Amino acid sequence: MLALTVGCVGFCNLLAPRLFSGFVAAYVAQPIAWMLLFVYVYRRFPRPGLGKRSLRVKLLKIAAALALCQIYLMVVAGLLDKFGRSPNSFKLSGIIINLIFVTSGLLAVEFSRNYLMANSLRRPSNSVAIAIAVLFTGLLLPWKQFPALDSGLETWARFSGSTLFPVMAENLLASFLCMWGGAWPAIAYRGTLAAFNWFCPVLPNLNWALKTLTGTLVPTVGAVFVYESCSMNMKGIPGRQKKIKPGQAVNWAITSALAVILVWFAIGVFPIRPLVIYSGSMRPTIDVGDVVIVAKRNPRLLHAGEVIAFRVPDSPVPTVHRILAARTEGSDRLFTTKGDANANPDSGQALGDNVIGKVVLVIPKAGWASIALRELFV
Repeated sequence: MLALTVGCVGFCNLLAPRLFSGFVAAYVAQPIAWMLLFVYVYRRFPRPGLGKRSLRVKLLKIAAALALCQIYLMVVAGLLDKFGRSPNSFKLSGIIINLIFVTSGLLAVEFSRNYLMANSLRRPSNSVAIAIAVLFTGLLLPWKQFPALDSGLETWARFSGSTLFPVMAENLLASFLCMWGGAWPAIAYRGTLAAFNWFCPVLPNLNWALKTLTGTLVPTVGAVFVYESCSMNMKGIPGRQKKIKPGQAVNWAITSALAVILVWFAIGVFPIRPLVIYSGSMRPTIDVGDVVIVAKRNPRLLHAGEVIAFRVPDSPVPTVHRILAARTEGSDRLFTTKGDANANPDSGQALGDNVIGKVVLVIPKAGWASIALRELFV
């Protein structure tokens, strides 16, 4: 079954676009491949999940409620950011074509997930659910959107936040729903999200940071909630009953939110960001291994004597030097900079557009762990 699922994904993503035109490959060949996989799996349909029938019915409601919560969070985020028109067609023919496309893939993926889950489990297992979630994350990621391996940290952070983490979180929740309730609760969750994203004419047009939050928070907390809630129904299932600690889902929610915020802080989503110092050009003011906190500033408000961080062409690491002189040419702000330990000013002038911000705080030796990891892997 795993080979069939991987083969179907490979056909849809790699082979079909080479064999057929764009429309036929996407809206004819792919739905046919997905429906064939669904029919094959459905005929070999195993048990519907570890939970009893009453629990499976509850999971259907919980799955739909979690999807609606996630949609609500996206709409609120859209009010804070912006909305845009959906690129999908809303003619009757377009709606029917998209409905077939979405439904075929959803049924095939979730019944395949259910088949793999049911044949791997005899009792609840976090490790199996997570492994299957990782597997389907790899299968469902848009392969063509992967950044190049030599892309910068910010590019990978944007891809991870806007695409990788949301897909992984969605599959994590779908796998836990599938473990306890079979394919239908997972279909209820992912299908509700798909209906909103494909058939709503106006959608939240979020920046990647908000996509990270809205795409990961609800499904991650939902997965913990589903596991804890369903674990209370382990009576009659082989294995020992697990004692549930109250408030664990809340702790997971807080941890997830803090992790997202930490990533945002590190890459500059907020008005301040940390930078690790890798050279001694600013000694004795700033030494190797120190961490500086850089606050965003309007380049026109920066003056001689202030220490700034700025990007240098062809260098992956920002430079932190002191301003010797600043001048304005038309709409550009130009800075002559120099490291305190250097004998001469920097060879080129820093453009205002390349300035990250002003150094407002120095934390001595806080960056040595980052330097050690960089030396190890770079």
